[in-house]
Amino acid sequence: MAFEWFVNDVAGIICSSFTYILVVYSQFVIISVVLLPDPIVSTTIQVAVFSVFSFLALWSHLKAMTTNPGTVPMETYNVRYQAKDELKSAVLCLKCNSIKPERAHHCSVCKRCVRKMDHHCPWVNNCVGQQNQKFFILFTFYIFTISAHAMYMAVQKIVNCSDSEWRSCGSLSPPVSLMLLTILLFIALLFGLFTGIMFGTQIYAIMDDQTGIEKLKNETATWERLTWKQNLQEVFGKHPGCAWLLPVMPLHLAPGPKMHLNKFQV
Repeated sequence: MAFEWFVNDVAGIICSSFTYILVVYSQFVIISVVLLPDPIVSTTIQVAVFSVFSFLALWSHLKAMTTNPGTVPMETYNVRYQAKDELKSAVLCLKCNSIKPERAHHCSVCKRCVRKMDHHCPWVNNCVGQQNQKFFILFTFYIFTISAHAMYMAVQKIVNCSDSEWRSCGSLSPPVSLMLLTILLFIALLFGLFTGIMFGTQIYAIMDDQTGIEKLKNETATWERLTWKQNLQEVFGKHPGCAWLLPVMPLHLAPGPKMHLNKFQV
C-alpha cells in the first residue's frame, strides 16, 4: 500500500505500531471478557459504540501519520535565485536549502521545514503541522473517548462479577479475567490522561493562534491574528458539522495551499 507520506524513523514506527497493539488489545478484552459472557442488548450496544470510536481513532491515526504535514519544497533557494532582490528579506533554511514561509519551522526528524509546525509526535510518527493537525486532534479525542468508555465498562464488569463471586462471568478463570481487566484499566487511565491533556492543549493553541513550538520559543506574532472561530475553521473546515468529527481533509486544505514568500512563490 502506497502512502502519500511516511517518515522512516525507527522510534516513531515502534511507537505508532504500539498504538495499534493497545487498541486491538482493548478491543479483545472488551469483547472476550465483557461482551461474550453476558451478551445482553445494553452490553452489545456499548461494545458496538466502543468499536465505532476505536475505528475512528485508528482511522484518524493513520491519516495523521500518512498525510504530509505541510512541508516546504526542498532546494527552492539555489544559485539561480541568489541574485534576486526579492530574496534579500526571505528567511532561508540552510538545513534543507529552502525558503521558509512565515510560521514554518525545520524538523530534525522529518528533515524538512513544516508550515505551522506544532511538534513532532512519535506516537503518530510524523510532525503535526498545517495539513494534518485536524487528524492528530481527532486521534487524541477518540483515544480519550474510548479510554474513558473502557474504564467505565471494565469497572462495571469487575463490580458485577465481584458481587456474584465471578460465577457465570465467562469461560476464562477469575484471575485471568481480573488480570486482563486490570491491565486494560491501567492502559485506559494512562493514555486517557495523556490524550485528554494533549487534546485540550491543541484546542487552546488553535484558538490562541500560536503553535506549540512558537510558544516554546516565545515568538512574537508577526502574522495577522484571527478570531478563535476563524482559527478553528482553518483547521477543521469552514462549515461546522459532521465533517469536523471525521478524519477527512477540509476542502480549503485539500489541494495544498500555495505559499507566498514575500514576492516569491514556491
